[in-house]
Amino acid sequence: MKLLLDIGNTRIKWAVLTEQGLGTQHAIVHEGFDATQLRSRVLEPCGAIRQVFVANVAGEALATTVRQAVNEQWALSPVFAATTSHCGAIRNAYPDPAKLGVDRWLAVIGAYALAPSAACVVDIGTAMTIDSLDDSGLHLGGLIVPGPSLMMDSLLRRTSDIANFSKWRSSHVPHAGTFFANNTWDCVYQGALQATAALIDAAHARLAEQITLTVPRLLLTGGASDSIAPLLHAPVQLVPDLVLRGLAVFAESM
Repeated sequence: MKLLLDIGNTRIKWAVLTEQGLGTQHAIVHEGFDATQLRSRVLEPCGAIRQVFVANVAGEALATTVRQAVNEQWALSPVFAATTSHCGAIRNAYPDPAKLGVDRWLAVIGAYALAPSAACVVDIGTAMTIDSLDDSGLHLGGLIVPGPSLMMDSLLRRTSDIANFSKWRSSHVPHAGTFFANNTWDCVYQGALQATAALIDAAHARLAEQITLTVPRLLLTGGASDSIAPLLHAPVQLVPDLVLRGLAVFAESM
């Protein structure tokens, strides 16, 4: 069995890859994790593992923790995925391929593995990334903006009046049922969701203008995708484990 780890800015997602395919995705916030916690919370429940593959965008300190934990648990050295100029039919749009985040690259690979056709691939986490892919597998580039929670956090931390009028937020459940909100906390929440959704719709529409033979698929992944999907105009395919699916393609090629 192979263990796949997708380490994002906030969470670690993982699944086991067997001959039968990719198992269920699990996720946990990794803030403050050391090697002991990683072993007890993530690695030990996975059982006997013979290879570990990692996609990491959380920095070298956490990568070192992963190396230590995996070595202590199974006496293995994890393999860290890296962005390349191509992967099968998929070609990277970046002049310097290594500058494209590995999570974005694997999400594109995972999307094309699901169906080899044009796609708008959206990962909504701490940051939101949007990547475009044509029918032939050519990556056309993308966008990066703050995710909804980071948009809200920037307003609450970098303003005075908005933050003060939102101080009761800790006991209030945000309400996303109407476009125009009637209190400051809901205005911030609703504004972040609608801004996120509007950019996704615009990106999908722009890609559809460029891809004239087929309507591009719209794939959403990431922790906030469930909140955004109902706000979008185009049909949406939710794929919570999209990066892990791309990492599985990488692992099976090794």
